[in-house]
Amino acid sequence: MSYRFYSTEGITGLPRRMGRALRDLFARDGYQKHEHKVDVIDEIWTEQQLLPLDASDGAIYQAADSAARECYQLCADLQSLDAIVSAIRLVCDRLQVPPPAGKEEVEIIRRAVDKAWWHRGIRKAHARRCEHMAIRLGFTSFKTGAYVSNETAYRQRRRNKQNAKLLASIEMQNENGQTYSLEELAALGTANKSIRRDELMTRIRGFEEVAFDMGHVGVFATITAPSKYHAVLSKSGEANPNYIKFGEPTPRDAQAYLCDVWKCIRSKLHRDGIHAYGIRIAEPHHDGCPHWHMLMFVPPEHQERYEAVISAYALLEDGNERGADKNRVKLVRIEAGKGTAAGYIAKYIAKNIDGANVGDHHMREEGRTYVVTDDLVGDEMITPSQRVCYWAQTWGIRQFQQVGGAPIGPWRELRRVKSESILHAPEAVKAAWQAAQSIKATEINVVDGKRVKTIKTIKQASFRDYLLAQGGPTVGRKGLVKIAKRLTVIEGKYATYEMDKPCGIYHVWNPHAVYESVRYQWTVVGAAKAAVFDFPWTGVNNCTKKSKKKISTSVLTQEESAAIAVRLAAFIEKNPQPAYQPTDWSAIERKSKDLERETKDFADARNGERERMAKLETSAYDNNDMTARKRLIAIWAALHACPYPRIFMTENDL
Repeated sequence: MSYRFYSTEGITGLPRRMGRALRDLFARDGYQKHEHKVDVIDEIWTEQQLLPLDASDGAIYQAADSAARECYQLCADLQSLDAIVSAIRLVCDRLQVPPPAGKEEVEIIRRAVDKAWWHRGIRKAHARRCEHMAIRLGFTSFKTGAYVSNETAYRQRRRNKQNAKLLASIEMQNENGQTYSLEELAALGTANKSIRRDELMTRIRGFEEVAFDMGHVGVFATITAPSKYHAVLSKSGEANPNYIKFGEPTPRDAQAYLCDVWKCIRSKLHRDGIHAYGIRIAEPHHDGCPHWHMLMFVPPEHQERYEAVISAYALLEDGNERGADKNRVKLVRIEAGKGTAAGYIAKYIAKNIDGANVGDHHMREEGRTYVVTDDLVGDEMITPSQRVCYWAQTWGIRQFQQVGGAPIGPWRELRRVKSESILHAPEAVKAAWQAAQSIKATEINVVDGKRVKTIKTIKQASFRDYLLAQGGPTVGRKGLVKIAKRLTVIEGKYATYEMDKPCGIYHVWNPHAVYESVRYQWTVVGAAKAAVFDFPWTGVNNCTKKSKKKISTSVLTQEESAAIAVRLAAFIEKNPQPAYQPTDWSAIERKSKDLERETKDFADARNGERERMAKLETSAYDNNDMTARKRLIAIWAALHACPYPRIFMTENDL
């Protein structure tokens, strides 16, 4: 490690707090005791193509701008779609950003030249890399920062506030003239933590009530990844040698391991004829490594076999390591008369959402129980539940997952269907609709001379009745009530495509009888107070490159250029095309759709003759035939740019 990377602020390239802490640690204990941390810092310094860990939002924005410009330049330099897409993927690999999605090359390229797309991808990759380095350097643990490092917690909190401010600044209006902000509309769904928690508890209670009716028993299982996925030893707080030896995996790697274990368990249970149903919760250990809690219900005659399968596959990998039999898998039977299953899992749901009515946030590691308290990050108070949510947001880990039972989609769609729409529906549809409805009323009382509004629930939604109407808790995707979908044309930012969108529900015995749901068409009426991403502008070829010496590089005479310009103007007048607007790419795409449709047949024909024409063009260039060069240079020079998609013109048009 070179001393030139040190400063009075800490260590170059690291966040200030982390840099100061490590500088003091090395000064106190020396480098040899913390050789692994030194290696991690050296690795950070050698990654020159990536943003430093202490990069600001402005640096991320500039990186996105540079990446978009680079991809735009690739579109100008490369003539083959395959070559352009391959080059874009190389850029994504270098910046550790997943390549853009898309069914067609054009859609992929449009994403790659969009600065906003790059900004999202680079910001996400940078956040995960920063947190992974914090884990490796020991800044994520019960001693330094539970679940996520303080830097990640502060960063995610700031971004959540920015997103909330953006949602509040955008107003939407439906066809009835009703206007709401996106923040108000988001609060009506499961993005609202209170609604999310209540829905999960409603589903758990429904599973428990059905299990009681059918005589099934509950089993609460906890599955933990092997020690090599844990970065920090819980007793000492020191780095785990097994974690370092295994290659220092991320929490996403540990989540993938748990998913693979559950796939094996589910397949084995299916082969044995055991159909379990319930809910799965993923939450972090103190060092960010996830573990699973699963509350499942099974028939009593299958309980022992279910527990045996869970234990066998949970210990299949490294099952003989020290403490594996005690810590890797734990099974608790929910006994009647000792509390309800919903009450048992309520604390796990609440502490992973908003911490409502949880009290102390307990964390158990290797037989020892710790209490995670509220802490200050900067001058802001952050609760343990917030840190759990920041952990899930940073790593993209799904916290809650229903296992078995009827799909939740129809349950939510039924709430959009009006009562008059199902007057002549089958009994299963009526029963499912009735089960999904929650009726509330507003009661006004006078307290101390003031009118106080109180919202009371007259009828609660019953997930139990919904499961029975669908065919039982093990019906899965074969339920009687399904979501009806209608093929809809979606005008996306990067492509126009057809997609099946929900429009109501139907009974499987008569899929043509659709009971329409109430859906609104929303349009933006308020200007969003957010950053505007300009489309990158760059010189795309030598034709548009300005020379200080003012030397003409054209191979055409003035008379030929004038004649081509006249014909080009006539062609544009017959086929209107958008002017190049570098700050509004979406407007260019909308205006160019008509031109794209008119030239599609010609483009297809050109692609069909590609191999034959390639040989002819190669021969022409080898023989110094300037005809092809003149035509290409003249068109690009007249347009003053080379935006994608390119415009195809025939020889008659020139």
